[in-house]
Amino acid sequence: MSSNTATGVIASQTVSDDAAAVRRKAAEKCQLVLEALHDSFNGYKQCGVDTKDTTMKLLCDKTAASRADLISQLSNVVRVDLGVEPVTSGSALAAAHRTWIDVKSWFTDGRDKAAIVSEVHRGENVLTKLYESAIEDPDITLKVRDFLHGQLKIVKEQNAAVDCL
Repeated sequence: MSSNTATGVIASQTVSDDAAAVRRKAAEKCQLVLEALHDSFNGYKQCGVDTKDTTMKLLCDKTAASRADLISQLSNVVRVDLGVEPVTSGSALAAAHRTWIDVKSWFTDGRDKAAIVSEVHRGENVLTKLYESAIEDPDITLKVRDFLHGQLKIVKEQNAAVDCL
């Protein structure tokens, strides 16, 4: 093997390794968003079950269904475009928080609308920041960035709809 061929092989391998590292970093960011989407889905689903307010229940059920769609779409992007098996659940911290909210509601007279809206916004702010962080990451390809931007728009619109209750 000539030295030019060896140099070419090494350069090709370096480019391949760099591309894999970039794809891994992008996948990590998307996995964090996906985990937060699972948290959001679980939160809206639980809220729909817990609330006695019919309007709030309808909004929570509708948003939970939308989150399930966003999860499915992003899972496909993570699997196909980034070559990683997507996460299938939310974070342990969010599950613990939902349990704390459930315990708190036992000692109060259920969940009032203001408390629900406050918790929704708090969780959605976390989700929004994760989307924004991924979108701003230079390792995210333009295709994935545009996809995430579209999903973020939906999340923000749905979060704003909570204020209309």
